[in-house]
Amino acid sequence: MKSIKELISEIIEKYIKQKGYPDSSWLIEVPKDRSMADYASNIAFTLAKTLKKSPLKIAEEMALELATLLGNTDLEGTNIFSLNGFVNFILPAGFCFEYISSEDFSQNAFAGKERVLLEYVSANPTGPLHIGHGRWAALGDSLRRLLAWTGYKVDTEFYINDAGSQINNLLNTVKALKEGKAIPENGYAGSYVKDLLTSQDPVEEILNAQKQILATFRVEFDTWFSEKKGLHDKGLVTESIEQLKLKNLTYVEGGAVFFKSTQYGDDKDRVLIKENGEYTYLAADVAYHLEKIKRGYKHLINIWGADHHGYINRIKAAITAFAGEDAVLEVLLGQLVTLYRNGEEVRMSKRTGDMISLEEVMEEIGVDATRFYLIQTSADNHLEFDLEVAKKQSNDNPVFYVQYAHARISSILKKTQRQAVFHKDLPLKEVETKLLKFMLYFEEEINLAAQRREPYRIARYLLDLANVFHSFYHECKVNVDDQEVSENRLALIKLTKKILANGLGLMGITAPESM
Repeated sequence: MKSIKELISEIIEKYIKQKGYPDSSWLIEVPKDRSMADYASNIAFTLAKTLKKSPLKIAEEMALELATLLGNTDLEGTNIFSLNGFVNFILPAGFCFEYISSEDFSQNAFAGKERVLLEYVSANPTGPLHIGHGRWAALGDSLRRLLAWTGYKVDTEFYINDAGSQINNLLNTVKALKEGKAIPENGYAGSYVKDLLTSQDPVEEILNAQKQILATFRVEFDTWFSEKKGLHDKGLVTESIEQLKLKNLTYVEGGAVFFKSTQYGDDKDRVLIKENGEYTYLAADVAYHLEKIKRGYKHLINIWGADHHGYINRIKAAITAFAGEDAVLEVLLGQLVTLYRNGEEVRMSKRTGDMISLEEVMEEIGVDATRFYLIQTSADNHLEFDLEVAKKQSNDNPVFYVQYAHARISSILKKTQRQAVFHKDLPLKEVETKLLKFMLYFEEEINLAAQRREPYRIARYLLDLANVFHSFYHECKVNVDDQEVSENRLALIKLTKKILANGLGLMGITAPESM
């Protein structure tokens, strides 16, 4: 199905061809003030210099002549007018309803894109997942759903950091406690360590617990990649460094081996092997990303904690060294999460005395609320939310507000005996038109959220849609004596229910039939 922007573009391109105007880089966008028009184009501004006319004059002429090209097209009946030099479009209600009702509405916008490998969470198997891990899990899974919805082929991966000093510190801690000794320096003092004393493999036990928590959080991965088994045991770290040496991209200084990452935009060269012969963390990361490329992935997306910001250019440099410009790495940085309870910051778990875990938050406020709160803010912003507000069954709680809109519609539809039929020639009240047109913008938000890797846009859109619906509900009674009006409103809310359910699904959140 062609998007509305494509349909409008076809009309404009036909006009330009008829006029013999030169090509120009014009856009079709949703105007900031949606009460004025559904879509607008800046084409008059891009032609002004060539035509030696003001954008206002060009837009006036275009609006009149474009209207003559609408006959026998999907956009027939569209109101085209000029305003402040922009060419504006108001789409007929009947067209909007049919467009939104189509099965593939908002889907497959990027069909045919290459495979994407999305890596996220990637926690050390040395303790429970905390709320920060939960944020990256919620963002990553929602992004996966968005990319798949819009046509990408997405594979997901969890990188298991099961090698290095942190793992040794955990094993040494468990060993010391089993022997009745004090926790060693750099050991783990969390209460959860006591639960590992009977375990044959503490690392595997923690990893299994993380997998269970993530599954409860509705997050699954196609691949769980072990640093130890997938890199070190196979000698891939040594192999990747040797490949860099063959490309003359390493040198030795002070006994350490450096990667010439400055040749690829890094601010300084990076150490791969320390003076004592130990690999740096970067060496394993370089090998891991080379391994991804060898598996055939050319488009990599990673979600990391904000503390990994300095690693971005280093890994990009390594990828370019191995694959040239063919491979692309995108990195999304997830900022920290601060929890509050009745306005007071929550620093530690009451149950264990440790950092509050993702599991505890889910148990207290539920999976739906946890996911919504962790997704609703841009990943690059620090996130704060109050656990007590997240439990409220009121409009103060954003996830309740959105889910209640869905449940309210379900209740109305169950109680009526009438059919949901949209009568395209029936006049609509302003709030009915606003609801219909707002649903139209779901496609735009989906595309932007996928393109910009911003799942929070879906949460924001759903909150706004729920608000528009609740306004509609209070102003427009659905079951009225006028059958056509009633059928129209039933059709509108049935469509609203579908959009709400799809949006919640993209966030990994349930759409309840009752509340």
